[in-house]
Amino acid sequence: MGTRIFLSPGGLAATLTVDSDIDDRARPAIESAAAQLPPSVRRLTLDLAGVGFVDSALLHLVLTIDRSVADRGGLLRIVGLRPQPRRVLTLAADLRPDTRWQTYLASPGPS
Repeated sequence: MGTRIFLSPGGLAATLTVDSDIDDRARPAIESAAAQLPPSVRRLTLDLAGVGFVDSALLHLVLTIDRSVADRGGLLRIVGLRPQPRRVLTLAADLRPDTRWQTYLASPGPS
């Protein structure tokens, strides 16, 4: 499982980079990494450029991390969405337009 966390100077922002597929087996480790962020982090970027395949675990992961960051008064953004993960979020946005899926879809794709 490839997850890395980079904290900005001052610890107000962080990037959580995932470099493997996201499914129910991988999700707990990614959630654990996000839970270890210091409480000072207000802006979290979830970099998925290294993720080629996801299942519904991505939706659970995003909702869990978003809730955690929002509880601190922060904001989650997703970058690096490749085609298949983007399709999963698009389907979620179609089914549940009341959730923030469209916000995540507006994030840039891989570089």
